[in-house]
Amino acid sequence: MNNIPVDIQSLGRMFPCICRAHKKNADKFLGNKLHHGQAKLLMSLTGMDGMSHTQIAEKLRISPAAATKVIKRMEQSGYVKRVPDEEDERVSRVYLQPEGSSLVNKIRRTFQELDSVMFAGFSDEELRNLSDYLARIQNNLHENYPDGD
Repeated sequence: MNNIPVDIQSLGRMFPCICRAHKKNADKFLGNKLHHGQAKLLMSLTGMDGMSHTQIAEKLRISPAAATKVIKRMEQSGYVKRVPDEEDERVSRVYLQPEGSSLVNKIRRTFQELDSVMFAGFSDEELRNLSDYLARIQNNLHENYPDGD
């Protein structure tokens, strides 16, 4: 085994670099069609169409005001539609529109391609180990900083 000491600080600095590179490439593949947070909203609606603004804010981990801004922008682009709730007129529900559904397919293909590139050359065992390691890192952070989800 290698006896070279591991520099955990440089390992820790790799995470934001990886995230930035991932986001930059995702943005490049998706073009200028989506603003920050919109892809995640579209993906969320495919599983839970008809969410309220409050549910969307919670799901995206953003403020209700920011959620409203994202929803308005996406409605103007024809990706989603807001409909007043039948039981509570103060609440509006957000539904995916055909234009948004077709974009979901592009988002899925983009992230499949990014995953293929990101994990090229890894064996199944290495991917299982990496998954275990990342889950442990996430758990360590959550246990020590529970509000930092």
